[in-house]
Amino acid sequence: MRLGVCTSCFRDVSLPETLRWAGEAGFETVEIPCPPTRDPSTWYHGAGLNIAGLDGPGRDAFVSALDDAGLTAAALAWYANPLDPDPGRRDVILSHLQRLVETAATLGVDVVCLLVGRDPSLRLGDCIAQFARLIEPVVRQAESSGVRLAIENTPRIGWQVEDLPGNAAFCPELWEKLFTHLRSPAVGLALDPAHLYWTGIDPLSALTDYAEKVFHFRAKDAETMDLRRQDCGILRPSGGWWRYRLPGLGAIDWRQMIDRLHELAYQGAVVIDHEDPVWQGSLDKIKTGLALAKRHLGQFLP
Repeated sequence: MRLGVCTSCFRDVSLPETLRWAGEAGFETVEIPCPPTRDPSTWYHGAGLNIAGLDGPGRDAFVSALDDAGLTAAALAWYANPLDPDPGRRDVILSHLQRLVETAATLGVDVVCLLVGRDPSLRLGDCIAQFARLIEPVVRQAESSGVRLAIENTPRIGWQVEDLPGNAAFCPELWEKLFTHLRSPAVGLALDPAHLYWTGIDPLSALTDYAEKVFHFRAKDAETMDLRRQDCGILRPSGGWWRYRLPGLGAIDWRQMIDRLHELAYQGAVVIDHEDPVWQGSLDKIKTGLALAKRHLGQFLP
């Protein structure tokens, strides 16, 4: 297993600078967001990768930046809503995902992370059925190019409607529906245990049950505040009774989690996804928080 970091937390830092820091900090790999842009003049956009700029020189510059930092790219990612109710926006999203798969294959990156998303006018099960129909060209592209699609399990509460999930792939019951509709070896999960924990699902059991479908693992922790939950109740998930933390600062037992990944012979990356509000607010705090998380996880990784 390779320990890495999602570069998305470095919002005000360029991707070349982010890669240099990650390598110097001892990380081995990165997950890189790839937002759509039409600017072909540069290969990066903030701390993300600009695939429109990956012509010959751009591609060479990106590969060199990774090599110089001693890093690999574990995954390319774009967490937009493929079920956007607006047909025009939806087409843009699906087209970009297909280009992202093509780019990943060209770069030798074997995982692309994405969301199912949600159309708020549809039931969750119907959202999954619609996603399966719409994503079919992307799945075919992935199958033919040796790229795996890893679907993130975040609930994305309030993305479209207050206090309602905005991503129809946040629990095992919905994963079953997803894999029934998309019977493809190229479709699996980008598993983030923090989302499972605060929604009341045992992350260790979910990891074990879906081990063969875990293509990518995002290391994030979570904690709950019982007194606040007493006021707002679990039916108000955006009520402030839980928050994301860096690994080692929340409630998840990372010794058990990493040990189970070893037991299941997981061969992918473990990337720290930094959404901890305590360790944000400045670049120094972000870097310090990531260093703390790396030190905690490093106890359990060879």
